[in-house]
Amino acid sequence: MFGVSRQTWIKSALVTAGSVVASVSIVLAIVPLLGGHPDGPGFWMSVVCPLVIAGPASLWQLHQKDVILRQRDELARMHVELEDMHIELRRLHEDLRFRARRDALTGGLNREALFSQLGAIGPSHSGSAALLVIDADHFKRINDAFGHLVGDEALRRIAACIGDTVESGDVWGRIGGEEFVVFLADADTTRALHVTDRLRRAVAGIDLVADGRRVPVSVSIGAATVVGRFDPVDLFRQADEYLYLAKDGGRDRIVFDGRELAPSVA
Repeated sequence: MFGVSRQTWIKSALVTAGSVVASVSIVLAIVPLLGGHPDGPGFWMSVVCPLVIAGPASLWQLHQKDVILRQRDELARMHVELEDMHIELRRLHEDLRFRARRDALTGGLNREALFSQLGAIGPSHSGSAALLVIDADHFKRINDAFGHLVGDEALRRIAACIGDTVESGDVWGRIGGEEFVVFLADADTTRALHVTDRLRRAVAGIDLVADGRRVPVSVSIGAATVVGRFDPVDLFRQADEYLYLAKDGGRDRIVFDGRELAPSVA
């Protein structure tokens, strides 16, 4: 009734009954000591007054306490829900940050994220490193002959080869179309040669079949090495020039620091 819980009514009734008992007991104990008789209107007043005063007062106080407790519990629940929402928002924010830096098709860094990371590495870099610019050979022919879905799969396979070849400290991504960039951190000439040739051979070995026909997948790679600090744009421009030499030389090959490599150096 009136939003008061059954438990509150019971508590109020018990308090009121206790007040009546206490009031009557006081009258029965004190009035005779004063020379009076505990009967008549005085006695009934000792019963009615607690009913009229203690009943509503206790009911109101107990109800307010119950409301406060419910509000406290609701606030605690809302606080937990709010904290859960904050955690979910942080997770979504991190997921969006991750996705904003990634190429959706291949999982590598996108162009902006890749060059941003290289820009952070370049000014303080020390030691040897190499930048590879990788381009899928005759990619338009793959799309025209087998369709864009097969072309997308070819790019995913190339990206998988890159991911399997590089190490955790290296940086790689897709910078557009069928072109990828790999930065081999702390790589001397021996490691850079080995990784570059291993990558070319891995791509050439991709077993991709569509409509019962094998899809020819290969890459041309231009590789430029650097020692110490570097400018990412200049290093990319140098490797890109070597890439065009590799493509002009017949594709499925590597031009490393200006010289074309034999089919395998491993």
